[in-house]
Amino acid sequence: MTQRQLFLGAYVLFPSGHFAGAWRHPYSAQDFLGPRLFQDIGRTLEDARFDLAFIPETVSHRPGFATHGLSNALKHDPAQLAAQIAAVTTHLGVGITLSTSFNSPYNLARTLASLDHLSGGRVAWNIIQSSGAANYANFPEVTELGRNELYDRGDEFVESVVALWDSWGEGALVADKETGLFADTAKIATPDYKGEYLAVQGPLNLPRSPQGHPVLIQAGDSPRGREFGARWGDVIFAIERTQADLRAKKDDLRDKARALGRDPEKIKLFAAVQPIIGETTAIAQARRDYLRTIITPEAGIEFFGLFSRLDLGDLAPDTPYAQVIEERATPEQAASRAIVALDELLGSRRGSATIAEAAIEFSTSELTPQIVGTGVEVAEQLAELFESGAADGFLVTPTHFPGSFDEFGRAVVPHLQRLGVFRTEYAGTTLRENLGI
Repeated sequence: MTQRQLFLGAYVLFPSGHFAGAWRHPYSAQDFLGPRLFQDIGRTLEDARFDLAFIPETVSHRPGFATHGLSNALKHDPAQLAAQIAAVTTHLGVGITLSTSFNSPYNLARTLASLDHLSGGRVAWNIIQSSGAANYANFPEVTELGRNELYDRGDEFVESVVALWDSWGEGALVADKETGLFADTAKIATPDYKGEYLAVQGPLNLPRSPQGHPVLIQAGDSPRGREFGARWGDVIFAIERTQADLRAKKDDLRDKARALGRDPEKIKLFAAVQPIIGETTAIAQARRDYLRTIITPEAGIEFFGLFSRLDLGDLAPDTPYAQVIEERATPEQAASRAIVALDELLGSRRGSATIAEAAIEFSTSELTPQIVGTGVEVAEQLAELFESGAADGFLVTPTHFPGSFDEFGRAVVPHLQRLGVFRTEYAGTTLRENLGI
């Protein structure tokens, strides 16, 4: 019996992502706008046999993020960026984040189907529901919905997109030069989808792609978000600080999938990790500590303010963190993942930490677990977590780019292969084949 193999994805985050200072790292490239940086990342990931380059998305501008070069300060269109990566690779998958809130089902279905055809079946759709005043300001024609309504509309959106992808049956494209028959229209169905929020007639003007349809990725963590992920997700990605939390999330998702009539084993959970690798353990630890020094207090406070949903713009950096939470956080905010997990991370330092110190701690990884050590040590930690069954694979988040991915490929991947938990060659040509779904 073939030993179970883990999967690897990479966050293509720029100018920074979970580490708020990534663009300031002395090893980071700064060609944010041209294709070379992203093509180089694609080649590096494929050389290391990664499954997926994962591309996030944002459709609004936050002035403080632009000032400090934080996550989403710049954003290429994710489909255009994916096309650049797919063009220079042959096996690597590309995960494209597109919102159900601010796209139409037909255009989104065709964009992803086109990329799936042109890449030979290597596309995934990371499904998000977007909200917030800054987003809606750019789409005044879109009705603002509450959280549960967003997911209800999201269900309809995915249903209609899948119906469009499936509108061409097997053998519908004939292209017979002798008879002159290009397409057998008897094998092309009109979905004529009608829901409470959406209506799409179709059919799509493209046949099914090499992998049937793109892999579906989801990351919602609210109770309603988990129901959505359990219904639709082929891959779920998670940021959880402990093995127990990952295991609990995976079990919950699979229980929900089973209740919906899905095979729970077909859902793969990818855990986000931030590897920090050194030639020795001490060097790796020093590199971890160095990351804090290139996040300014102002940048850290701006970053933490977004995720905690606290207004922190008027605070002096030396204001006590505990005082800020006591005076400014509502009970709901104080119980949020951002604040609860940061409190756990600070531990005994919570009472003495300033808001700047706490925010910088948060901003080094956005609570993504840091895996620190030599290449061997990082590989062994990941293999242990994988073999526990808590995760099926990992999404590597960079501290600098593209060097983080190159270091991981050279220093960690060979040891994962030696341990027998990661491939030496790709299993197939499509993303679904390589993920085993």
